Amino acid sequence: MVLFLGIVAVIVFYLSPLSPNPNPLLVDAFLANPFLNGLIVIVLLLGIAYNLRQAWVIGPAVRWVNGFRNSVDPERTRLPRPPALIGAMSRMLLDADERGGRLSQASTRAILDSIGVRIDEGREFGRYAASLLVFLGLLGTFWGLLQTVNAVAEVIGSLSSQSGEGADAISELIANLNAPLSGMGTAFSSSLFGLGGSLIVGFLDIQAGKAQNRFYADLEDWLSGITDVTTTPGRTKAATAETGALIERLEIALSRLEAGQDRGAAAIRQEVRDLGTLLTKGTRSGPQG
Repeated sequence: MVLFLGIVAVIVFYLSPLSPNPNPLLVDAFLANPFLNGLIVIVLLLGIAYNLRQAWVIGPAVRWVNGFRNSVDPERTRLPRPPALIGAMSRMLLDADERGGRLSQASTRAILDSIGVRIDEGREFGRYAASLLVFLGLLGTFWGLLQTVNAVAEVIGSLSSQSGEGADAISELIANLNAPLSGMGTAFSSSLFGLGGSLIVGFLDIQAGKAQNRFYADLEDWLSGITDVTTTPGRTKAATAETGALIERLEIALSRLEAGQDRGAAAIRQEVRDLGTLLTKGTRSGPQG
């Protein structure tokens, strides 16, 4: 990124009046509409500074992770303050360090999702700056073209009202063409600065994104090495024993339920037999009465 900015600075220097072969191209283009072109230059400088910052914040994050990996202090007291990019990850790593230094799959996914969201949010302004530069360039283009159309209309109107000689009319036409030409200068100068600035900011945004993606990929590889993928044997035995106890309790409950159902059915059958006996006795004693 610094090398690219150096190349851009050399090109700007050789197109300026300060070069060994003075060239007023950029100065004249800037003065065609200093207010709009000045706004474009300010947005360009902000975009450059922001993209450089996006690449710069990767360094402290990398140093903190390397310090955590290489630290021999179990309390981690010598670690610097973690940057905002990995704030959530640092807390999870320190908590996991107290439990043996291993992360669960859910914790690893939460860390990667948090860092990915922060990286994407950080790149929004850089993309917006590139789009804003294109918009300002097009705005200046239409502004300049509008000035040109109005000036040409005024020139045509002045020619139709003139009644002098041909030479005087031509001189007046040449003098009146300055306004349309100044409008074209506004149009093309704003397009030059806007599109050129968008090219610079876009390239820097790509480089900052590559640095962040490389950091994300390396971090993902490292976290995969300290993440529990399978359940440990102790946990497997405990889970098996607990499951066996639950199955045994369920079998006991089912056997009790079956026994209760058998006793209830036997009692009902006995009551039915007793009722049948009573009915039989009643039928036999009825005629005798």
